[in-house]
Amino acid sequence: MAFSLAGLFRTTQADTTAVSQPAPRTENTGSTGGGQNLVPGKTVSGEVVGREGDEIQIRIAKDTVISAKMEKEIQTNTGQNVTFQIRSNSSGVIALRPLFQNMAQENTALRALSQAGIEVNAKSMQMVFSMMKEGMSIDKGSLQEMYRQVAGAEEADIPAIVQMNRLGIEVTPENLRQFEAYKNYEHQLISAFEQVAEEIPQTVAALFAEGNGQEGMALIGRLLTVFGAVEEAGQDMAATADGALPDSGAAGEAAGPAAAGDKVVITENIGETMQPGSVAEDMLLPKEEGLVSGQQEAEIMAKEGAANRAIPEEAQIALQDRAGLAELFRNAGGDLQLAEQIRQGQVSQEELYRAVQELVHRAGSRTEGEAVKELFLSKGFQKILQNKVSAQWTLTAPENLEKKEVERLYSRLHEQTRQLTQALEGTKADSPLFKSLQNIRDNVDFMNQLNQMYTYVQLPLKFRGENAHGDLYVYTNKKNLARKDGNISAFLHLDMEYLGMVDVYVAMEKGRISTRFCLEDEKSLDLLEKNIDTLTERLTEKGYRTEMKLMLKEESGNVMEEIIRADKNISMISELSFDVRA
Repeated sequence: MAFSLAGLFRTTQADTTAVSQPAPRTENTGSTGGGQNLVPGKTVSGEVVGREGDEIQIRIAKDTVISAKMEKEIQTNTGQNVTFQIRSNSSGVIALRPLFQNMAQENTALRALSQAGIEVNAKSMQMVFSMMKEGMSIDKGSLQEMYRQVAGAEEADIPAIVQMNRLGIEVTPENLRQFEAYKNYEHQLISAFEQVAEEIPQTVAALFAEGNGQEGMALIGRLLTVFGAVEEAGQDMAATADGALPDSGAAGEAAGPAAAGDKVVITENIGETMQPGSVAEDMLLPKEEGLVSGQQEAEIMAKEGAANRAIPEEAQIALQDRAGLAELFRNAGGDLQLAEQIRQGQVSQEELYRAVQELVHRAGSRTEGEAVKELFLSKGFQKILQNKVSAQWTLTAPENLEKKEVERLYSRLHEQTRQLTQALEGTKADSPLFKSLQNIRDNVDFMNQLNQMYTYVQLPLKFRGENAHGDLYVYTNKKNLARKDGNISAFLHLDMEYLGMVDVYVAMEKGRISTRFCLEDEKSLDLLEKNIDTLTERLTEKGYRTEMKLMLKEESGNVMEEIIRADKNISMISELSFDVRA
């Protein structure tokens, strides 16, 4: 996969309204043979010649009229022409569905399909109508190409397929699922991360319960290794990925991936040795280079005065978990001195994590493996693992967010999910964990493709221990980056625990920033009003002139709807230099 978050910075028109048709009543039956040609799947067109309440009469030929009873209300008037698709015709009862009620568009659609040699049916009519709605050409070639894509699709997917074509997104089953998820606001990576953290212990426990202890230990080792990777300060991760990030000019310095030619740098985090005879000798990733044994770590800690040193609060093991973790660590064969230091709170989360890694690597018997499993699955250790996942898959200190941090996040996310799905393929490819990981990969891949044309990125954030979701979209189409007048228009959507959903519309022109905040309720509005001066001051310090507006929003923002709407009439085309640090 050429991994490159470039620039990184279903509506069914005809609904399912049906006409339930009693046995056809004909007047002056002629060559049409009454209802003989009313085959399911075919379409019939006719003029509404009468209506009273839910009863309607439709002339489908010069000398043939059918009488129908409406199951659902649709707007029809005497003299109006309507096209129906025949849904069924059995036992003297015909069920019809109106294709369109806008006759001007219907006639245009029918002519276009006829000229393209495409059969008139519900799918083809819906396809043409969707293309017209999106402002796309309905010439012969365009219709034939689009129909090849929608012929095997569900009717509910047709408008999405048409929109994806207009946006330049490849139509695949994976992309179609992601496109619908983005439109339905079910796309947030942060939610998927939390789901993965919950499903990890369930998957491990299931392996052991099925009698696959060796595979369970292997998975524990792989999980600890993957999330145990540590980046060197100021450097990217250890190995290069299988692709580069294209042009990031449109995404700017604040929230984009690397520029053209930059490599996505990731880690395999593979060490060199494996405990001979280990239950997971052939399946575990080797331990990290430089990882010391529990005894060695205890000696090092003693030399450094571990009992007297202060551990930052965020790095401490929770008080209520220490005694239980110490006992489980001791039962798994851990160093007794280190176990006591765990109980006394003299060991950090990171130190315990590394000590458990060592226990996994040297577990040689079924009994030891069971003990390590109990330690790994304990509530206390799962908190530590969840913190690890959150730390590596979210952007911390968002007030100082820079392009390289977003770049590293997606590089790391791409590689770690690859390693984990690979580890599960042979044993638990049908597990919810595997599906969640694959969904993350599909999501990132979809975002990557979207960024070939549009400047958009998800920002999984952590604010003071609180996870938050962000969408950042800049109103610019990369096909039209001809103007470089310094003007920017952007949409930022945030989901936060205390403020709820916040939509921020930003326009910047020659050093002047106009910002409109749209919040869910009065309480959030009041809170932001009390603190808006802080934001204004920060922007002023950076040399911007500001104008702020706060208001209650009428409906939730949706980034995909913003992209679809903006792409139809893009007036702001420029490079992104939006400073998210402000």
